[in-house]
Amino acid sequence: MNLDKPTQERLISIVRRAGQEIVMPNFRQLSAADVETKSSLTDLVTIADKASEAFITKEIQNAFPDWDIVGEEAVAEDPTTTDKIATADTCVIIDPIDGTWNYAHGLSEFGMILAVVVKGVTRFGLLYDPVNDDWVYANLGEGAFFQRTAMDEKGKHQTPKQAPLALAFTAEPDLDKLTGIMSVNSYTGQKKQDFALKASRFVRINNLPSCPAYRQIAQGHFHFSLTYKMLPWDHAAGVLIHTEAGGICRTLDGQEYRPTMLEGEMLAAQSEQQWQDLADWFRSSKRV
Repeated sequence: MNLDKPTQERLISIVRRAGQEIVMPNFRQLSAADVETKSSLTDLVTIADKASEAFITKEIQNAFPDWDIVGEEAVAEDPTTTDKIATADTCVIIDPIDGTWNYAHGLSEFGMILAVVVKGVTRFGLLYDPVNDDWVYANLGEGAFFQRTAMDEKGKHQTPKQAPLALAFTAEPDLDKLTGIMSVNSYTGQKKQDFALKASRFVRINNLPSCPAYRQIAQGHFHFSLTYKMLPWDHAAGVLIHTEAGGICRTLDGQEYRPTMLEGEMLAAQSEQQWQDLADWFRSSKRV
């Protein structure tokens, strides 16, 4: 079952409202008391994360009462919540603010993610940028799109006048010309040293949260990404969008992605050959 247009528009509207009514009014307005630490000094949650997830959850429950919901902050309270992704007929996965560290420190590289999984298969994905009030989205089998908003439309919850742009990749075959997204500092020990050296082969490497990262790759600004951890709210929407644009997403050891995956490293590339070449490079003992 794919989502029809009215359902897609309803979900986009809910996320946009949360972004414009909760996330943006708190951006660069947080006090120290509004930010909490979760698992580490870089794993943060703010009052805006909690409020926007609560808002989105309530709105979806009202609109689609038969759907299950898995939100990042709900999982932080009860890790077994992720079980719904595999068992529910329809499950919505929410990341209310992806890139909370950036958000809490006043950096605009963050976003909001929503994915709809039907019987274990991601059918719809949304990557929303509340700063610019635009979004990248995909419905399974229907391609990936970037919906722009004009300056006079931003933040007003208007339906954009511009038609969405279809997204598709033209793969760069030369690894030495690639730009990528990866967090070398997230690794430890010898692997951190090895990947730092391997990353130096490429023209440019940035470290971005999942929502901005998948948006940047989908629009062709970067060629690949390598992510060191697997969380469903980080990848379910982005992988669908990336593959609908013609790209390849697998774990570095070659497994096809499923939204129930909680372990592994995700490698996204523009083509099968590019993915194979990158996987060989990162898995090999060779150095620059």
